[in-house]
Parts: sequence; structure tokens; C-alpha cells
Amino acid sequence: MPQFYQSTCESSTTMCKSILVSGCLGCFCLTAMATPRALLPEESRIEFVVKEMGVPVSGKFEHFDAAIDIDPSKPERSVADLRIDVGSLSTGNDEADAVAVGPDWLDKDHAQYAHFKSATIRALGAGRYEAKGTLSIRNREREIVISFSSADQSNGRTVITSDFPIPRSDFGIGGGIWNEGGVVAETIPVKVRLTLAPAGDKNTVASGR
Repeated sequence: MPQFYQSTCESSTTMCKSILVSGCLGCFCLTAMATPRALLPEESRIEFVVKEMGVPVSGKFEHFDAAIDIDPSKPERSVADLRIDVGSLSTGNDEADAVAVGPDWLDKDHAQYAHFKSATIRALGAGRYEAKGTLSIRNREREIVISFSSADQSNGRTVITSDFPIPRSDFGIGGGIWNEGGVVAETIPVKVRLTLAPAGDKNTVASGR
């Protein structure tokens, strides 16, 4: 066999093997990644309570989107990504809303979204999980651990619920006069309820109201 022909065949064989290995690795990665479920906006909510001079002021966010999938059999494959439009904040009081999204608080003009993205998720048992990840508010990122519950429904939907505190000072929320004399409580309790469409349902809008 001529040396040139032999070298060409050997190169082709090596290339084919490389392509085959790359293809197998690609298939493995696609299989290993979780597929996020569509969010059902009308059945989801994100609420919070701020205490001002000891008086609780309740509010909610009306626009948010999420990419979440929880795999109970392999929690390490689970993913959680939540983005909130801070400009959609509503307390039922226009004046209070304007202050809350202003520069001393959420500063929506310079930081339109609050964003949480999980790095790892582990099972705690009995439908409880712990997500470690990064929370960004006012363009400030902090590592955070959030515990949550995941409950599969008979109609194929999944309900994710969580209650967790946000320390205002970590993100510079409520600066200026709001930090004087304990006018506003340091901790802001947040309550989340997200309803996910059945797996494979692609006809649902994956965003908040």
C-alpha cells in the first residue's frame, strides 16, 4: 500500500473515532442536563413583607420568569433559575411603589432584574431540597442557600414553594434615611410559590404575570 494512501486512511480512521467519541459525549451531556419546565404565571406568585417602624407592608412582584426542573431521582441534575422584573413591584400604594423601585431601594433604572441561579441542588428528604447559588439584586451578587419544597400534582404539574429572608444591607436595599434609627427592619421575608406545567408541555407561557 502506498505510504500516502496509508497515511490518509489512518487519518480518516482517527477522525472518525474522534467524531464518534465527541458525538457520544454530546449525547451524554444532553441526557445529563435537566429540561426546565414551563411556568404557569396565573398560579405563581412572589411576595414579600417590609416592616417600617414595626408596621408590616406587604407587596408582590407581578412579572417574573423561571427555568426550573427538579429531578427527585437525581437531584444533582436539577436546575433553578429565577428572574424578577423589579419594576413590577406592587404594594397597592403608588407612592410606596415609587419609593421601593427608586434609587435608595431596588433602583430599577440601573438594575432592572433580581436574579437567582442555582449552582447545586441537593435533596433533604420528604420533598424538601436545598439550592445553593447566586442571588443578584441592584447588580450586587451574593452567595445564598435557599430551602424549598417540590410537590408533584395529580395533573402532572409541580408546585415549588419557599420562604427565605433577604438581608437588606447585603444588597444595599433601603439606603440613606431608611437606615437611620431602625426605621426599616434589616430582614425582608420573601415567599415564593411557583407552579410548573407538566413535563413536555410547550404551549405554556414561561413568564410571570
